[in-house]
Amino acid sequence: KVSPSLHHRRLQLAPWGAFAEFRSLASAHAFTHARTHLQTYAHMLAHTLLQALLGAMGAFRGEACPLTASHHDEKAGVECEATGPSAAAAYQEQVKQVLEAASWPWPEHVMLDPSKQPRFVSSVEEFWSELQLGCHMNEVIIFPGGLHAMGQQDVMDPQIRAALGFAPEACEASRAASAYEVLERLAPTGALERMKGKIMYRVPGSAEHKGHSAGGTGNNILGPKFEALKEECPEEARSSAYLAEIRLFKPEVCVDGLRKKRKSTLSRTMRERCHTLGVDVRKMLFWDDYSEGTFIGGNLSAYDLHVDCIPSSNLGSVFSGHKLLAIWAHGPDTASIMKEHSRELFVPPLSGPQSAALERACCVTLASPGSIYVFSGTNAHTVCNVGFSSALPASPPRPCLCVSSYEAFVGLHTRHVDALLVAVEEASEDDQDIHEFTEEVAEAAAGIIDRVKGKEGHLDRATLASVNYVLARSARMQDICDKELLRLAQYDRELTERREKEADAASGAAAGGAPPPPAAADRGADAVAGGDDEDAGGGDADAESDADGKVRKHHRKLRKISKREHASLD
Repeated sequence: KVSPSLHHRRLQLAPWGAFAEFRSLASAHAFTHARTHLQTYAHMLAHTLLQALLGAMGAFRGEACPLTASHHDEKAGVECEATGPSAAAAYQEQVKQVLEAASWPWPEHVMLDPSKQPRFVSSVEEFWSELQLGCHMNEVIIFPGGLHAMGQQDVMDPQIRAALGFAPEACEASRAASAYEVLERLAPTGALERMKGKIMYRVPGSAEHKGHSAGGTGNNILGPKFEALKEECPEEARSSAYLAEIRLFKPEVCVDGLRKKRKSTLSRTMRERCHTLGVDVRKMLFWDDYSEGTFIGGNLSAYDLHVDCIPSSNLGSVFSGHKLLAIWAHGPDTASIMKEHSRELFVPPLSGPQSAALERACCVTLASPGSIYVFSGTNAHTVCNVGFSSALPASPPRPCLCVSSYEAFVGLHTRHVDALLVAVEEASEDDQDIHEFTEEVAEAAAGIIDRVKGKEGHLDRATLASVNYVLARSARMQDICDKELLRLAQYDRELTERREKEADAASGAAAGGAPPPPAAADRGADAVAGGDDEDAGGGDADAESDADGKVRKHHRKLRKISKREHASLD
């Protein structure tokens, strides 16, 4: 008998999921290709069974399971509590305390329904496994205390932190009471001209459950949008202001080793943190932290019901306040709910159809401050901010602002890859966002294949299986990948030739007593990924040799020409 705390949902579903995926692959592709995927599922299932066995043995002896017990990450320097019944019970208690303080914005019976609860992870290793290999379709994964475990609790932009009143020297009374007040504090600093995003608000008492966008719906500089907000938004509605997708207007230099510039306002993104912890983030088919945004809102500010335009998953970080999140099952349920309630705000007072819609949600979650959560953006989803802190032993939840950020990624599980491929195949010819996304995924696949050929690092079978699966299903991606591999091969040839010439010149100069030219840098990440100047990696540009610089510049031009060709393929 195994404790239900040991990922019982995965243990019950994993064998049948593996069989269903294998049967589908066997009917659609060669047996050898399907066998590779089955081996991947077998490894995951074996790990789950071992975890359950160790947990059962530990429970018999009164010990904790070594794979789920309290974990100390030396690099993060913090403790993470174990999951299990204690986490589920603590979650239920927190839901009751916080939502009672907020007067239950969503129905109590929906929030406490056991069938709609999130799934929890308890360690950095388990969190990374879920990102890369796990299936979270129709689920929400929560890592309680994940920000501290990952060392991401202090990464907010200094100007935003000061405007919120979160600076270490600030007292609680100095904290901003609304997103509108945050904008007022940012205006004199010039930050509103440095950042862009969306500003939304809602008129109290409106029966339409629709939001308003100040200064238009586009993601633009915040300065003009704030001026529009002051003109358009009634004074009694200012507390409902919601700042969404805040990012830098122009890319700024970063030194994370993954790229040279980015637009994220965070001092360190989650992708960058995983990289510094030794995780090979290049195994992912897609991970966008270049310009992903920060969100700031007061109690009952909300983001309307929608499906993400890019078929990726969301990685959310909650710095302050709580987030109510509801998702609907991918497929018919998502299509039905979008037809009935697309772009509606699920804020009180809820209409009868909205309450019924929440009852049909496959997962309804309250993400607490300090947590990290993951869900698929291909699930229809909506968010309502709950502007209260967690309850303390001696005090109830207190009002506060909700502050969070998001990054987008695509893991290697075939369920998420299938959703990606369907969206790509069904996209219209003029959908530029999907076409650019397709190119990025195909180029990432080419980079993975190129690294395998060069025997760079360790690439597990799951990574290769997913890459092969994507390319076998999409002729367009295969074509882009092939062209990118040819470009990378040409890059290597030209770089080798230029380095040989530099070496000969250095030898001649040394014989004549002249100092040798700078040593050629190793092949950078932007060569592997084919990145442009804005989002390319590769480290310090000053360390590049003349050979590297000339070849990189030449191939960036080739890649831009190639992108124009791909845009006209159809």
